[in-house]
Amino acid sequence: MKYFIKHPFKALKAYLPKSMFGRTLMILMAPLVLVGTLSAYIFFDNHWDHITNALANTLAGEVATLTALHNASPKNQHFYNSLAGVNFKTRTNFIPKGHLDPTLLGKSADPFLTTALQKKIFAPYTLEITKGNLIIKVEVKDGLLEFVIPRKRFLSKTFYLFIMWVALTSAFFLLIASIFMHNQVKPLRRLAIAADRFGKGRSFPDFKPEGATEIRKVTRAFLDMKARLNRQLTQRLDMLSGVSHDLRTPLTRMQLQLAMMPPSAEVTGLQKDIDEMSQMLEGYLTFARGEGLEETSETPMNSLLLDAIEGRAQLTASIHYNPVPLPSLHIKPQALKRCLTNLINNATRYGKEVWVNVQTNTNSLIISVEDNGPGIPEEKMQEVFKPFFRLDRSRNTNTGGVGLGLTIARDIAQSHGGDIQLSSSKNHGGLGAALILPL
Repeated sequence: MKYFIKHPFKALKAYLPKSMFGRTLMILMAPLVLVGTLSAYIFFDNHWDHITNALANTLAGEVATLTALHNASPKNQHFYNSLAGVNFKTRTNFIPKGHLDPTLLGKSADPFLTTALQKKIFAPYTLEITKGNLIIKVEVKDGLLEFVIPRKRFLSKTFYLFIMWVALTSAFFLLIASIFMHNQVKPLRRLAIAADRFGKGRSFPDFKPEGATEIRKVTRAFLDMKARLNRQLTQRLDMLSGVSHDLRTPLTRMQLQLAMMPPSAEVTGLQKDIDEMSQMLEGYLTFARGEGLEETSETPMNSLLLDAIEGRAQLTASIHYNPVPLPSLHIKPQALKRCLTNLINNATRYGKEVWVNVQTNTNSLIISVEDNGPGIPEEKMQEVFKPFFRLDRSRNTNTGGVGLGLTIARDIAQSHGGDIQLSSSKNHGGLGAALILPL
């Protein structure tokens, strides 16, 4: 409550619609509802008073007429009762030697009816309003004359008709506005879906500009951005292909020259350096090339995971995995297989045993790979994703590759809208790597 008093607009914002569809409808309907309410209030403030006053004068006139007839000819009371019941829908009773309830004298149960009765009736009377009737008792000769009038005769039906008319027409126009607004918001929703699919590396061939002019401009800008990114990716791949060819040629020539030279310690050292340069070149090209041009397809994750396990580099390491039913995802199968293979190879390189577990929730598929190796210090778990970063500072590629395995794996995961998270394995003491993919 204190927050609402200090920050009323911020507190009110929490209850407002969050979607563009809801906010637009609110912007359209709020002024209409406000104007309609004020107009109805101003109109009915006068109309209701006028109708109520007219009905009160009519009822008071009927009561005064029947009272005057009774005073003029008490013997014809039965005739007057029949006349009142047939023409006025009023039940009359004569109470001989009756007396008015003093507690009801002068009470103003309804100001309009009280004023009308005071103008029409010049004898003591009482007015009592019950749930279904108006009971008026007037003092006449030798007793009381009681009038029981249905209360609905004092109520105007126009009010309820007006309310029903306003409610039905408002609901009808709200429905029409909702249909038009849904059609206007639909292109924005499609644009959001296309952007999400593009961020996950998925294709959207049927997407085209539609809707209002502004939405079409945004859609065209998005499609132009997509085309530019694809063009840049293609140019990068072409450039890397050329670089790969240019660098491999002198390395191959150097390897041939070393092979023709007599064996010596210097030749062996140079051969190792060239092999290391070749491996580093292949790792760099693999990282920079990625799988950007691979098309996405519906792929069963269970078979893909089994293929990655069977295709691991260290076949001597023991892998524990119990196959479970997994959903099929719209992914780039070769790229994601490389991601899983890198995680499994990393685990088998440092651990003698590896455990692969899979779990799903409402939003994502989580594939965890744990080993019983030495693990990674907590402060280094984010640095290992940097290109060419190695915990082993030596340049020996046999002890840890060139430092691109986790980098490539995370790049592929993020291109699918997912991520890779590292942690210490609580059950096995080594490293735990969790691949998270959106469903």
